[in-house]
Amino acid sequence: MSKKLLVANWKMNLGMEDSSQLASSFAKLAGDCNKSEIWIAPAFPAIAPVAQAVKGSGIHVGAQNVHWEETGSFTGEVSATMLKDCGADFAIVGHSERRNLLSELPPIAARRALGALKLGMHVIFCIGETLSKRKSEKTFQVIDEQLSPCLDGVSDEEAERLIIAYEPVWAIGTGNVATRQQILEAHEYVARVWDEFIPDVQPRILYGGSVSAENFAEILTIPVVHGGLIGGASLSVEKFEPIIRLAEG
Repeated sequence: MSKKLLVANWKMNLGMEDSSQLASSFAKLAGDCNKSEIWIAPAFPAIAPVAQAVKGSGIHVGAQNVHWEETGSFTGEVSATMLKDCGADFAIVGHSERRNLLSELPPIAARRALGALKLGMHVIFCIGETLSKRKSEKTFQVIDEQLSPCLDGVSDEEAERLIIAYEPVWAIGTGNVATRQQILEAHEYVARVWDEFIPDVQPRILYGGSVSAENFAEILTIPVVHGGLIGGASLSVEKFEPIIRLAEG
């Protein structure tokens, strides 16, 4: 809990060779990390080669989505068991690009998260409001609607493997970053909702949304921020290394 968690979400970028090369570079950086840990979520085809590239470095490798069932007639889906066979031990679930572009509703995102947790994976569960919801002062309502179905029924053991990522949709890939006060209020509210369901486990809450070396230093000063879910700035060593250095203090 004391270490800052830096999760590189590569989204639909980089082929297997480029992913392996970048992962190898990250593995070298991880050797100097004492106050932070690096997790990488490449595209599905690159999971196995990335896992091989970072073997022994302490870096965790994961997927950008996961199905709730272990096997079955679910065309186009991938199970937690299959992901673990490829070397993955976590999955990102409920990212706003899936919720908004692919119409993934809160019950489906929650079902994915709960299924993966039951099959032994770590889960990074994303939540966050659109600009219209922010302007209409419904941020906390959105957090409730997205987070509560996921937390309902999670055991204490599973909660140890569950990480929440607050990502205001209006800040993702736009260059706009939520203010210190906006992040603080959202993360504190997430912690309160969490405590209603899982009072005996302390939550880990990441911030995501145009995270860069230019803004991460201030973000890290917010007490309820335990790291970052990082998109574009994780696609090169030149942009990601300064973020690691900030987390290392």
